[in-house]
Amino acid sequence: MHNATERLDVFDIYKSAGVAGDAHTANITRSLIADAIKRIHGVAVGEVFQDDNTVSYPVMPTFELLPPRKTQFWQFGSIHHDEGSIEGTYGVHESIFLDQLGLRAQENPSEPGSDDFLARLWLVHGDQLTAHHIRSVKRDQARALRPYDRRSWMLGVPSWFHIQMNLLNTILQTHWAAPSTKEEAHHTIQADITLWGRSQSSREKAKYHQMEPLVAQGFTARVTALFYDAMQRGGFLLIGTGGPQDLRIVSAAIALLTPAQFIALVDEVYDVAFTLPAWKGQSATGRHDDLEFRTMCRYLQEVGLFLTVRHAVKHADIGLLRRLVDPLIVCFFGASQHNYGYEMLYYRWNLSRTNALVLQRAILASGIVNWPGRANTYKAIDLMLEHLNCACKIEMKSYKNSTHDIDTIFNRVCLCNTWTRALRRRMEDSFGEYMPGAHTVAEVVPAMFLLACKILKDGLASPRGQEDLANYAGFFDSYDIFSAGMEVLAEKVDNFNATLDGVSSSVVEGSDSAIHIDIDGVEERTDNMLDPTTSIGPVDSLDQFG
Repeated sequence: MHNATERLDVFDIYKSAGVAGDAHTANITRSLIADAIKRIHGVAVGEVFQDDNTVSYPVMPTFELLPPRKTQFWQFGSIHHDEGSIEGTYGVHESIFLDQLGLRAQENPSEPGSDDFLARLWLVHGDQLTAHHIRSVKRDQARALRPYDRRSWMLGVPSWFHIQMNLLNTILQTHWAAPSTKEEAHHTIQADITLWGRSQSSREKAKYHQMEPLVAQGFTARVTALFYDAMQRGGFLLIGTGGPQDLRIVSAAIALLTPAQFIALVDEVYDVAFTLPAWKGQSATGRHDDLEFRTMCRYLQEVGLFLTVRHAVKHADIGLLRRLVDPLIVCFFGASQHNYGYEMLYYRWNLSRTNALVLQRAILASGIVNWPGRANTYKAIDLMLEHLNCACKIEMKSYKNSTHDIDTIFNRVCLCNTWTRALRRRMEDSFGEYMPGAHTVAEVVPAMFLLACKILKDGLASPRGQEDLANYAGFFDSYDIFSAGMEVLAEKVDNFNATLDGVSSSVVEGSDSAIHIDIDGVEERTDNMLDPTTSIGPVDSLDQFG
């Protein structure tokens, strides 16, 4: 089932659908483009497709969806070890598997008796440091006598929420602001913050929950501006020199489109901004000199990858997640995010001949959970733990004193979390008032429409000619992370193969577990015992390289 002697082949990455492209490549991006337009002009787009059944609205392709099922979980008590250190990692393993789960590790392997670590594989999901430390412990203990000490029964897997966080950090790194204040930089995150009056002050203090909607809204506004420009060229939208002024007028023009015309305009946006020539700074007539337009195309394609990962996690499309691993490897190495570059290589290694297909699917499926049990309410398993950590932090900030100390709070939140959640639901049902836990959000459509209009009015929705560029001192030219990533990929794969465990073979069969996940009618058993720091559970391809 798991063979640690296999080595990763770089040509498997080169030829993968996520990097080389396939029939689904353009369809993934077209769905993101259509959804961006629909977010601003939802009613108008609905009218376009309400009567014609011959042409369908572009939707995200599905590859391998998990059936909706409410996730069960068992909460651990607090674990007082520093998982950020190797010594603390040993302590975490002992607390989870020996103390709290009560598994048996035979002291003398030569004596007869039962050992729970001989024929069972545990999948452990964690952030980059957690997965790295698990591998370090396995290397250190490769020649240990006891099966428990060797850790052959444990497989550390990088978790998707932290992968998303690092991908967002990559976008912040490449498109936060221009290096020089003298450069024209309309397609940066800082420019959007300034235009919209947001409160974010610096890249170093950026928070995920603030940056995620910001980059998604910037993506929506720019795609919509490109759509307006395509409508103008096709004669479907008449706008004066002042640009579009009224959202209702533009929506009315979109509502008059036929489904075939709408799809053709979406395809035009795709060809202009989401292809390999667009990434390199080329148009249909050849190379252009508008570096700022090329920067916008790179920004859109990087954010498109992020949005595709987010969609795959939310809808539990493990086939799409598998497809996204390869472009993420290239993206992280190209942006010098080496730690997560190697983590994605490790993930890719686990999705190769190293593991049987049934184990590969279990690795992907056990990385996402679903508390409500609906089709679009999945979340990454480590995000669920971050929410638990947040509850602990709020409790400490609100109630900590000399007697109600951290240990008391930690244990109370950890051990009562599930029971309190069920109690709250029953009280709300009994007293007739539902208290939603969702955050309220401000209306953002006017802000996105404002940015789309500004881009169109300033002539930034299409490449400008040399005569228009002559009046500017310089432009922000974003870094070509994908070309850089492809250049170093073979070297990084060789380095990765050199660091693999020297264990001859580690094949574990007959795995048992606590959570049941159905995959195409086959019941997989994967473990999902949780503590506040570790989760246990048994792109659009970007069109850059096709």
